[in-house]
Amino acid sequence: MRTLLTCLLLVLAVHPVFSQKTEQIEKLLKTYESAGQFSGSVLIAEKGKIIFEKSYGYRNGPKKEKNTNKSLYRIFSTTKMFTAIVLLKLEEQGKLSLNDKLSKYYPDFPKGDSITLANILSHTSGIPNETNSEYTVDEKTFIQYISAKPLNFSPGKKWDYSNSGYYILGYIIRKVTGLNYDKAIENYILKPLQMADTGFHFNSVTNKNKAFGYEFLSTHLSNEALRFKTDHPFAAGAMYSTIEDLFTFNEALKNDKILKKETLDKAFTPYLNDHYGLGFDTSDLFGKKRVGHDGGGPGYRSRYYRVLNDDICLIVLSNSNLSHTDFIIPQIESILYDKPYSIPKTGKPDAQNQKKLAGIYSDGNTTFFVDSIDGLLIFREKNYSQYSLLPISDTLYQLDKNFTFTFQPDETGAINSLVIHFRDGTVKTGKRITGNISWGMIGDATPSGWDGKDIPLQTDAKNPDLYFLNNCTLKKGGFKFRADNDWSYNFGLNNDGKDIAMDAYNFQIEEDGSYDIVLDMTNKVKPHYSIKKSAQ
Repeated sequence: MRTLLTCLLLVLAVHPVFSQKTEQIEKLLKTYESAGQFSGSVLIAEKGKIIFEKSYGYRNGPKKEKNTNKSLYRIFSTTKMFTAIVLLKLEEQGKLSLNDKLSKYYPDFPKGDSITLANILSHTSGIPNETNSEYTVDEKTFIQYISAKPLNFSPGKKWDYSNSGYYILGYIIRKVTGLNYDKAIENYILKPLQMADTGFHFNSVTNKNKAFGYEFLSTHLSNEALRFKTDHPFAAGAMYSTIEDLFTFNEALKNDKILKKETLDKAFTPYLNDHYGLGFDTSDLFGKKRVGHDGGGPGYRSRYYRVLNDDICLIVLSNSNLSHTDFIIPQIESILYDKPYSIPKTGKPDAQNQKKLAGIYSDGNTTFFVDSIDGLLIFREKNYSQYSLLPISDTLYQLDKNFTFTFQPDETGAINSLVIHFRDGTVKTGKRITGNISWGMIGDATPSGWDGKDIPLQTDAKNPDLYFLNNCTLKKGGFKFRADNDWSYNFGLNNDGKDIAMDAYNFQIEEDGSYDIVLDMTNKVKPHYSIKKSAQ
């Protein structure tokens, strides 16, 4: 017992700084978790040793099952590293060259003789970024679709992020290896590294540790984000993983167990611009080079990178759109590198007072929408995504210390203005305006088509959250519900064809006719709808 105690004291004596830093990181993450603004898992390692590994929030909101370090998350574009590694491995084996022209694999692809595989890997091909899941169901459908699109620029002349290029690389991997893309990733990377909790086809995963992805997640309410019907977005982002499997990957990559060092050096070297190599994002952190790849899609956020000189690895996976990963991660980095940071001192606003902040505000140029839902204050500016704001006091909220929201009362005490201080120093003041959000329908089933204005829904005088339109003439096709002609806030159907989700699949009208439409926004987290043929 005395020997064990002596060893423990020696460890603490050698690494007291790490102990202090991990305490601060834990305090930071608990602050955001307690405010309902982080659900996910975090792993930090230095020189191959894990110095921090913890999980927060729920993997299953309705069942109140907590995330653990074994939780499985979709990692979306972090997948691109794996796609790149297989191609680089195939080049090492002499089975292809990154200087190969696209025309070698698709002879009829327009200007394919001027596009190299390296161009596609580095996002310098000019192939446009098309992400519509309807066109990625199979190789024939996608190649026919994307080859009809003009290039955005001459290959090798500019940089422009393109998921489409990575779909093509996934098909090329199949052509070269004879294996479906997912099997090639398994054979070249996952099985050799024993990454048993990483893979594809997330919808069919039954592992108890599966973390569902949420567009809204709070203490009592949740709504799942869009689940794609297919394994979209394929080689650009279809994988799932865990923090521990990604750490296994990091160590194998670092120790040249997957690729040769000279191959990795090439992958980590910016190809044209200053921040992207061959499937790896390269950036600067306090003057030190880091490499990795972020990912993000409906319900999930992913960040993996390694600071090369210091051998520090950071992995953050989240399963909620409301998680403040973009604001949390810089704070973690500052703690690790002894830079100034601040852990927010959050308040606990009175629920009734918070509801008084809800409403619509305008500065004359743009509109701000504020909702109070299950203790969270949700903010959205027109044409932008929504955020959950961190409470500092009853009238002061923030995204971070340089991005604040102050609600101001008038002489009667009623909240009638909102002052927003943006990170760039811009200040906008919105005055409360009367009225409700205007909901409408947009799509080829409507007279306006996809490019026109919303067909406005009417509101119920007794229930302003109930929107409807009777005897609406629609034709065979699809539509979505959209707020204020704003594509940043629209609803469709999830992959089950029943539940509503943001930016989801179209509602389908099967035949021309007259319809009664209802959108019930009484429950803003899980809206309801009905589409019925009008009575004759």
